[in-house]
Amino acid sequence: MNPCFLPDHSSIKELVNKYDNQIAKVNFFNSRVKNQINILLGETYVLTEVLDAFKQFSAALATLINPTIPFDTGQVREKELSNKFDIYDKYFEVNRVQDMTYGQFIQQYLDTSAELINEFQYTSMSRGEIAYILKAWEAANSILLTNRTPTPMDFPAAKIVEVAPKDNEHRALYRWKLAHHGFAIFMVFSGYCFEQAIEGIEQKAADDIIADWLDKGAHLFRATAACMEFGNSFTSTVYKNVIRPDMSRANKEANLPNGFSGTQNFEYVQWRKTKVKLFNAIKAKQDSLSETIMDKMELFRTYYLEDMHIHSIIAGRMVGIEKSLLQEGMGAKRGKPMSITAGDMLRMMSGMREKETNFIIGR
Repeated sequence: MNPCFLPDHSSIKELVNKYDNQIAKVNFFNSRVKNQINILLGETYVLTEVLDAFKQFSAALATLINPTIPFDTGQVREKELSNKFDIYDKYFEVNRVQDMTYGQFIQQYLDTSAELINEFQYTSMSRGEIAYILKAWEAANSILLTNRTPTPMDFPAAKIVEVAPKDNEHRALYRWKLAHHGFAIFMVFSGYCFEQAIEGIEQKAADDIIADWLDKGAHLFRATAACMEFGNSFTSTVYKNVIRPDMSRANKEANLPNGFSGTQNFEYVQWRKTKVKLFNAIKAKQDSLSETIMDKMELFRTYYLEDMHIHSIIAGRMVGIEKSLLQEGMGAKRGKPMSITAGDMLRMMSGMREKETNFIIGR
């Protein structure tokens, strides 16, 4: 697996304006994404043609990826293993970069994207879920290319870079961790879009500009759920016998009071703070916001609720009536096991999300 390097504070706004030829790479990648969207969402439903298209997609990207990302001395921050976020990062093989440049971030984005594309064709993912990721790449590319005039460059197809392990158990762990890399990158982009939408609302920007930021943010968020589908593209037996014990081992090594949970995922926690600010901004101005803007908020609400349903389905599929690691940890701390399942817990959280977003459809 390629190493994963992310901005220290999980924000595009902290990136330093320094590029090499990465913008040209994004431009090339974007043209291939659009081509793939046309194939996947077009009129053809022949699976072999879709698989062939992904092999060609992988070959086209092969020359864009895998150079060693250069960092200055001390730029990659040391982990503090008393910090719950650093514990989570260590397990998922994520490194935090101070004063990360656009060029460094883009190269990571391309590397992670290429790894996902290489592995799609071997998974049980539905084409609909892959389509959400393609739409998120289209949105992310649009952000990176805004106000840029890249010199068109052609990158000839090359031998596909194969990095996935051949052994089934190691491959499951590879997908599990790679999915979290994709999740993190899409969260960074989604949070940026919502920050831009908030600024637009506060500064009374044009409706179509605000709506576009909300649309991009919603699609980028929806891709995080698709990444979880990718990351769980193996059997429940593999999850119970390989993934879960591996996380339990890491949990014990770190001496965490509870099991792994989203509260240790730095990208998710930062995104959630931005989401709360967005909801507050919408509530404050709701009476004056146009139908165009509120329609995009309804789109986000749909994806936001769907996300939790997807997670509850995955939990049911993988652990059945068992508890999550977080629940087990909390039960052990209380000296009494929790009675509800991991799926139950997520369904309860889904109900909380419905209450949280009722204002969007209640005006």
